[in-house]
Amino acid sequence: MSKWAGPAPMPTVSAPVRATLLMLAAVSVSGLQNSLMRLIADQGIHAFQITLFRNVFGLVSVAAIMLWAERGVPRTRWFWAIFFSCILHVASMLTFIHGLTLLPLNESAALSFAAPLFVTIGAALFLGETVRARRWSAVAAGFVGVLIILRPGVVPVSFGAGMILLSCMLGAAVTLMFKNFAGHERPLTLIFYQCMIASVFSVPGAAWVWVTPDRWQFLALASIGLIGTLGWLAFLRACRLVDASAIQPIEFVKLPSVAFFAYLMFGETPDEWVWLGAAVIFGSNLYIAHREAIAHRRTAARASRDR
Repeated sequence: MSKWAGPAPMPTVSAPVRATLLMLAAVSVSGLQNSLMRLIADQGIHAFQITLFRNVFGLVSVAAIMLWAERGVPRTRWFWAIFFSCILHVASMLTFIHGLTLLPLNESAALSFAAPLFVTIGAALFLGETVRARRWSAVAAGFVGVLIILRPGVVPVSFGAGMILLSCMLGAAVTLMFKNFAGHERPLTLIFYQCMIASVFSVPGAAWVWVTPDRWQFLALASIGLIGTLGWLAFLRACRLVDASAIQPIEFVKLPSVAFFAYLMFGETPDEWVWLGAAVIFGSNLYIAHREAIAHRRTAARASRDR
């Protein structure tokens, strides 16, 4: 008579599957976060105030995770680098939220795919990274996608679209600054200090336009900060499990996610130009990520041979 060995062990989930699930969660909550920002802004809450709540409740959520996991506040050697990047980070958030109030949600989400294009340009111009003809061609194709969405000459290019693209440029600058020290610091530590410093920067503007939110608005503002930070942590965790190029295609799920919430909350539906332009921009981003992954593997292979 054999003895019962106990319950069968739970099957382990592979790293690619976990990364995919985390990425799906990150892009889905991004659509919800953008929709809540637009909803709150339409009710008279200024972008300054939304930015403050986004950072404060982001800080609360990160601090709770850190205190639970580590029983203390982390230290960083990169405080001043994070400090200066937060100036651009807050500006990027403000311009993005302002753009959300002036554009259909679907169009703003599609235009936000342009951010990696600016990262590639900035890496070549300011970090001295080698960008060859194939990647420059992909960048050019991405901006063709932007033109498809905007259709200049056919419809007037709106101020809101300019705000979203400015936000993409500012966000790209933050990404480039983080590339210099992110490899030397844990993501949770970086996000903690980013939220803390950005909260301080957001106070003066929010105080200038302050409107006391009602109970529902307060709940929505808190949710924006909480889900935004959790989505960002999910994205960073997914990138640590697998190469960024492997999960890049999942980014496109952001557009149907936004389309769902835009229709549910505002009755907005994207036209064919938004879908087409977003597909072109995303395709160019996917190719850039693919080429960067190849370059990274070649560099790693050369480094291992030289040892």
